Amino acid sequence: MADGRNFRSHYYEKVGFRGVEEKKSLQILLKDDPLDVGKLSMFCLRFPLPAMFRPLVWKVILGIVPPHPTTHDFVMQQRREQCNDLRGALRVMGLVDDGTPLSNEFLKMFLLEERRLPLEDDQLNIECLEEESFVSLAETATDIFDDEVDAYWIAVKIRRQLIEKDFILQLSQRFVTQLQKDDPQLIRHLESTGTLSRMGPVYKAWFGGIFAGVIPSGPLGRVWDRLLGGAVYITAYVAQVFVLTYRRQLLGMAKYDAILKFLLKVPPDSAEMLVNEAIERWESSGNQTKPDAL
Repeated sequence: MADGRNFRSHYYEKVGFRGVEEKKSLQILLKDDPLDVGKLSMFCLRFPLPAMFRPLVWKVILGIVPPHPTTHDFVMQQRREQCNDLRGALRVMGLVDDGTPLSNEFLKMFLLEERRLPLEDDQLNIECLEEESFVSLAETATDIFDDEVDAYWIAVKIRRQLIEKDFILQLSQRFVTQLQKDDPQLIRHLESTGTLSRMGPVYKAWFGGIFAGVIPSGPLGRVWDRLLGGAVYITAYVAQVFVLTYRRQLLGMAKYDAILKFLLKVPPDSAEMLVNEAIERWESSGNQTKPDAL
């Protein structure tokens, strides 16, 4: 049975219909009542989600809606009303208006819901800087999803459930250790320019913001598919491929500021290729999902 499936998948790829069977499999999974969150997560680990199914699958995995499809409309209406209440409160306080960028509005909604929204301007600026990666998360979510309510809750849930300070530390340590093995010359260059000891902003964007704002939303959505499936550490592979792909350009930069600027934005024309290679490396390593697997 497995051999037959592999043969069919190989044939579909050869004739340009890659993912035909996977789409059918996902459609079958989405007919379950209740939906099987474990199976949906496994699908995300193995295959990229078709754009039309991504909002539902992500919302189920993140717990934005429950596994029972009959409750989805009611739950999303409650989510929508909660968003409206948060926005209304911010407008009454004079903290947002019609000119406020949507991602900044989402940030203040998030801080208000977390009971961390200060009224003093100075303290508010500090909180906003602390959650700067949330703005990038929100911008990416609004690029991927048409519905603003979906985008807000997905950004919030990713921030709450998938981003931890321990992960950032472990991933950054892994990045340096692996780069020392893969490219000693590049690591020495980063040390000599003072970059390696000042990678905090880069690690925050890469691992704290899971590359939101660094990689365009289209290719990044495929990384996030795996992320939501359970592969939190796939970002380590994205980081490794990024610096190794552009090692020549990095070696030609002598100043920290120039290197920092470059590392905070993947060239858009190569983002798809970079993501493909990172996913391939992750898959060839055994689909690692746990920190000790790194």
